Amino acid sequence: MMEHLHDSHFHLDLQQNRTAAIQHIEDNRIYTIAVTNLPDLYRRESGGVASKYIRFALGFHPELVHQFKNQIPLMWTLLPNVRYIGEVGLDFVDTSFQNEQVAFFSELIELCRNDHNKIITIHSRRAVKHVIRIIGKNFQFKPILHWFTGNKEELLSAIDAGFYISVNGMMMNSSRFLSILPIIPANRILVETDSPFTQYLINHASTLRSIVSSINKFRPDVDVFANFDNLITE
Repeated sequence: MMEHLHDSHFHLDLQQNRTAAIQHIEDNRIYTIAVTNLPDLYRRESGGVASKYIRFALGFHPELVHQFKNQIPLMWTLLPNVRYIGEVGLDFVDTSFQNEQVAFFSELIELCRNDHNKIITIHSRRAVKHVIRIIGKNFQFKPILHWFTGNKEELLSAIDAGFYISVNGMMMNSSRFLSILPIIPANRILVETDSPFTQYLINHASTLRSIVSSINKFRPDVDVFANFDNLITE
């Protein structure tokens, strides 16, 4: 029997009907990390919603770092006073501004490195090894690799360093991911939707239940609810 739901990576500000999305989260008691893609979006979003189920995350999507570099000072101003951070990371699909992404993400990690209270959800498309190298093993925050698409060796490196892995429905439909799912420690698996970048089956809650069911089909030893509780209470 399910105790409660969680979504460790959700874009509230990008929902087609934001008010309805918030009401659904409240009605279904979905503990949600609501990521943002820019600091000013975080400032706007976090000031407008009061919910025990929604944790807003201060974000700066790597693909936006070059275009909105004027917001970097705002990121550093807000950073000391937030617990949740995301979406941040690296995206090397287009390497035009790779150096700027690396410089920003490296500075972010150094500013957070010794803060045991911070939880960071991280984008790493085609850049997993670079993310892991920048973070290393000497850190106090809790890193979550969101929508992991790397290989077995990269996953083992992330596990060795102490990362969490958040899993969505698209990942559970990937034979490549299913082949490496068995090596993730049971206490390091979380659930995400990354909505609206993945489609709901019926609604937010039903989609999360489906993902949990899919994970437990392959990994009956995983208790994603306990994992999320440990993440936010450790």
